[in-house]
Amino acid sequence: MRAPNHIIGGLVFTGICSSLSGVNVFSSPMYMGLAVGAALLPDIDHPKSLIGTLLKPISVPINRRYGHRTVTHSGVTLVVLTLAVAVIEKLSSGANSLALVFFFAYFSHLMLDMMTLQGVPLLYPITKNPFVIPGNPGYRIRTGDLRAEGVMFCLFLSLGLFLRPLFEHGFWTSYNRLFGTMQHLYLEFQRSEDLLEVRYLAHKGSLEFSGKGFCLEASPGRAVLLQGDSLVVLDKAEVVVKEVEPTHTGRKFFFREHRFVGIGADSLQQLIGKHIVARLDVAANRPFLVTANGFTAEQRRFESGFLLGAVFHELHDSVEAEVFVYEPNPRIPVLREQLRSLRRENRSRAEVVARHAQRLGALEAELLAERDMVAREAIYQELVIERKRKLPQPGFDKEHELQVEIAALLEQERAKNARQQEALERRNREAELQPASFTGYLTTVEIEGL
Repeated sequence: MRAPNHIIGGLVFTGICSSLSGVNVFSSPMYMGLAVGAALLPDIDHPKSLIGTLLKPISVPINRRYGHRTVTHSGVTLVVLTLAVAVIEKLSSGANSLALVFFFAYFSHLMLDMMTLQGVPLLYPITKNPFVIPGNPGYRIRTGDLRAEGVMFCLFLSLGLFLRPLFEHGFWTSYNRLFGTMQHLYLEFQRSEDLLEVRYLAHKGSLEFSGKGFCLEASPGRAVLLQGDSLVVLDKAEVVVKEVEPTHTGRKFFFREHRFVGIGADSLQQLIGKHIVARLDVAANRPFLVTANGFTAEQRRFESGFLLGAVFHELHDSVEAEVFVYEPNPRIPVLREQLRSLRRENRSRAEVVARHAQRLGALEAELLAERDMVAREAIYQELVIERKRKLPQPGFDKEHELQVEIAALLEQERAKNARQQEALERRNREAELQPASFTGYLTTVEIEGL
């Protein structure tokens, strides 16, 4: 195939393949020059080719030793040269885009030559068998067939013009722009290394609205856009998003986090300034007023997502004092209930012991008064049985232990509440004297050139 087709075909093929990695071959003269050079390079083994004529001292020895369409038309050479370019690029700049462009441009030459009758020995020197596309020779191009090559040239040129948006935006950006949904905006936002400008069309009820702004945050169901001096939130739960179209700006943006401890309202206001706030979480030692998103409220802690500025004010009125609430020990009622239960049980046992003692006394009196020997024997036997009976003994020791434990817990409870009351009164006194002190963190959005 002739040099013009290799040039235009190589540029189009490289542009399509490189767009998958977000590389625009036409964005840089260096990319285009490398693509053209790599697309012609395999024909350096032919002294009469365009590149062979320019580099004849290299072309002639290669042609004499190997001939045309051998070593330079091999996949092995493609891999070796690509690795060499990749190593050089990695050592010089740390990138890999040039190696990518070189690989696709060089491979485009091999692929186009496979569409000719002769084909190319893609696995040379392992095998010299030619690789062809397609298999039927009748559908392949004869080298030097000006008509066929003219058709191919026009086809490549038309493709290049038609696919210009693909080259400009890259494959994945073009893909996401084509569908124009929140999900595809989210995918583009995730893979993007620069700031996206999003054109949107949505409606809420019967009200349709549109515009464009810089995308600061995106998820499958929500996007936050900076449009002029305001923030636009596209939330699928609240509005119907009909179309979103992202465009890369090439501008960098990043999030910067600020942490602060015990600063005043003026210092906090200076810290926020005119920044775009991505996240704000602030608490104070006393209530304060905050104005954000058009609303003013009294807060002791304020949390917010994206907002453009917030104004904090101290409340100079008297601070409402904290009220002391006595905290009883929850174990004391449990122990008191156990003590009451034990006392009831001890009284019951004491009554049993007393009745038993009375019974023994009565039997002993009967035994002394009885004169009949048989009756005396019966009373004596009953007395022996009663004396051997085991009676439940009252647990007065356990009762005393519970009383001691309850008294100790009551003292601990009293001392603890006294300390807490003293600390609360001290805080109330300090709150009346101290200004509002703010602690928290702030995340701002920094946009290059804004």
